[in-house]
Amino acid sequence: MEEDQSCEARILPATRRFHPRAFGERKEKHVKDLETKLASLEAAQQHAHKENERLQRDLQKMATENEILRATTTTNRSADQHSLEPTTAGPMTYIPSDFCSNVLQGHSNKHPSQRIATSDSGERLLAAGAAWDYIISHNLFKRGLVHVGDASDRLKNCARCDGQGPVFSENATLAAMQQSIASGTGDLL
Repeated sequence: MEEDQSCEARILPATRRFHPRAFGERKEKHVKDLETKLASLEAAQQHAHKENERLQRDLQKMATENEILRATTTTNRSADQHSLEPTTAGPMTYIPSDFCSNVLQGHSNKHPSQRIATSDSGERLLAAGAAWDYIISHNLFKRGLVHVGDASDRLKNCARCDGQGPVFSENATLAAMQQSIASGTGDLL
């Protein structure tokens, strides 16, 4: 019995020392887990904030585009009521359907296509819809320098068939844009 008591006396302090150490280790591990979770939540919050800013910029851009489209549509309607002359005022008053019908004039396939093909020589070939997208996304157009009516007149002569309908080379489209600037009144340069 005395031996049991001495053994118990030796084990008890070791057990008492072990429990606080285990508690401290568990506490330290829990703190590290919380710090890791906090870091991941902060990173997710930062990502969500950046995404929110990007979406707000996109929304503002689309709202501006809608405003421009509404203004040009109103301008076109009032101009149509006063005059039967075609619109030739520049990029902000020219609509894609006018562009496509103009460049597809004289071709049997009158449906605008967004198709982009590549010629045997590796040159990009743009269908009417894709040519329109190329023009309106170009920096020259965004700066208001391109006279779309003039550019579409120039593109008419550059149309070729790739087996699926009329297409325009990317180089010819760019050249038509640049020539429409050069043929302007001088205040566009």
